[in-house]
Amino acid sequence: MHLGNRFLNHIRLTLVAVLAVMVLTITIQAQADQPLPFSAHYKAKYRGISIKATRSLKILDDGSQLFAFSADSFIANLKESSHFNWDGDDFIVPQSYTYARGGLGRDRKAELTFDWSTNKVINDVQRKPWQMDVPAKALDKLSYQLQLRADLLNGKTLAPYQIADGGKLKEYGFEILGEETLATRAGKFQVIKVKRLRKQDDKRQTVIWFAKDWNYLVVRLQQEENDKSYEIDLASATLDGREVKGEE
Repeated sequence: MHLGNRFLNHIRLTLVAVLAVMVLTITIQAQADQPLPFSAHYKAKYRGISIKATRSLKILDDGSQLFAFSADSFIANLKESSHFNWDGDDFIVPQSYTYARGGLGRDRKAELTFDWSTNKVINDVQRKPWQMDVPAKALDKLSYQLQLRADLLNGKTLAPYQIADGGKLKEYGFEILGEETLATRAGKFQVIKVKRLRKQDDKRQTVIWFAKDWNYLVVRLQQEENDKSYEIDLASATLDGREVKGEE
């Protein structure tokens, strides 16, 4: 009888351990469905001018998140931020978006505030506010970039995103071009290459590379339009407190 009890206790402990591992695995997988907090530094060029750029994602004290981008050069600077929450479907629910550009005598400021109780967004551009209706799951022109990452993480089809931008509702579509190895200043990464879909008469081309093994972090972005070109290339980053390193 004593041996039988010991055997039963052993079985119980084994089952508890297995269940604990299963719960931990499910928790990790659930967390992986959303982009993790990060801070990334990029070397950038616009029309041959060198620029320092940063992107970051932070979880705030109230559980909401802040996605930010900034770019600085000796002639101009740009800052954007999107404050948002996630819904139960791993989709971003933006609360507000800010944009500020300075330099070259072309200063511009804009702020968008989303009111989901009425499905409206208040656009305040250069201190001239007005309202517009927005559909459910509308995004701002920064948060859609993070939503794109989340959809890649979840293996979802890249359906067109509805973007509230400048008092208009725009649609951004994307297609996956394939996978490849990409060399950056931070090392080599296995990446997914994604292209933004545009109208046939639109001469702009935008391509983004996402690191598969690093939570689909953006490691390169290129945009070309006639003689104008813009590129950011990853120099260094931390992801959820861990240093991002590509292969040598």
